[in-house]
Amino acid sequence: MSKFNEDELHPPSWMDEKFFTEVLKKCEKSDKISVKEVKISPASAQGDHYASVMFRGAVTYDTPKSKGISKSLIIKTMPELEGTKKDMLGESYIFETEIAMYSETIPKLEAELRKIGDQTVLQAGVLYHSLEPRKVIIFEDICPKGYQVLRDRHCNMDEVKLAFLKLAKWHAVSYKLAAEGDTSVTGYKESFLAFKDIEEMPFMTQGIENFINKINTIDDLKQYVPKLRAIQKDVLKRSINSTKIAQQKGSEGVFVLCHGDFHRKNMMFKHFSDGKIEDVMLIDFQVSYYGPAVLDVLYGMYMLVDENMRLNCYDEIIHYYSSNFIDTLKKLKFQGEIPKISDFFIDVLRHRHWELFLMSSFLPMWIAFATGDLNPDDIMTSDEARKNVYESEEYINEVRKLLPRMLYRGYLE
Repeated sequence: MSKFNEDELHPPSWMDEKFFTEVLKKCEKSDKISVKEVKISPASAQGDHYASVMFRGAVTYDTPKSKGISKSLIIKTMPELEGTKKDMLGESYIFETEIAMYSETIPKLEAELRKIGDQTVLQAGVLYHSLEPRKVIIFEDICPKGYQVLRDRHCNMDEVKLAFLKLAKWHAVSYKLAAEGDTSVTGYKESFLAFKDIEEMPFMTQGIENFINKINTIDDLKQYVPKLRAIQKDVLKRSINSTKIAQQKGSEGVFVLCHGDFHRKNMMFKHFSDGKIEDVMLIDFQVSYYGPAVLDVLYGMYMLVDENMRLNCYDEIIHYYSSNFIDTLKKLKFQGEIPKISDFFIDVLRHRHWELFLMSSFLPMWIAFATGDLNPDDIMTSDEARKNVYESEEYINEVRKLLPRMLYRGYLE
């Protein structure tokens, strides 16, 4: 199996010297740019992302003041190859969302943190963006600065806590701005669950069915099948509703600007020479939306942390996140009602169907991706591949511990 996505093996014809000349003119704020060489390669490994196509551009160019300047750029654009990915994303607003996030909203979040002396960086630098004649965003390549995606191991607790610390600060600032009526925070209404025909897509709808069918074959898990059958139709529908609930009058909960896809492959980690974590950079804001804060937190509990943390440090991590959320609001001198730690745990129960969805549908796929034996296209196009992810002994052994906890907490009612 190739280690790169098929649609990133060959750059589109428009990604040429003329294109990079126009990009660099804007970056350098000069009309006198002479591009000497362009080398294009895939920017990520297979399975790192799905809702875009990404290339790394190594560009050498001259300006009137300097010769032989080299710059590494990350180019993100829409799928052009015919297929499932293009069909699913063609009518989405993911690039409009991400451009607005990078150009307007995230700088505003950072500006609020700067007011209290907090130098936390929430985004990599954007050098160029456009919606016409094609959708494209170009970022500073932060790999030369020491940032890397973790592909060969799970995050350790220090890395997890730093990621949740950044999320807590991000959420807290957005909570404050939303309370002040800032539409640059509340205006994002489409999570990935708002994609066209999402409720008819097999990779979304078959998860809970495949999960129930599998545990029905395991003697010590069969007891959960009747309860799961009773709520099966509600799991996806209520999960979709959870992402929209902030838009409904009278809704209760802690609402923030959610990252929307808070998993390990959407983060880049930088370490000191002794291996300790120095920084984590959140990336990929294509499906950010205004909604319940715990949706991001629970997503991270299944798509960022490992099995040991999920089973043994669940409450600790949520407490850590919520404590830092509250602490940030206090530092911001927020004048409204500050949530309590208990409010976040209440929201976890309120949105328990979201956690059931993640456990039954996304977690087995995530484990399969980690082995390197599965790629997103398999999940999107193959019924057999979707069923096979439930054969993992690692997954089944964890389910043996997760289902009793969910039963005792009332998730299966």
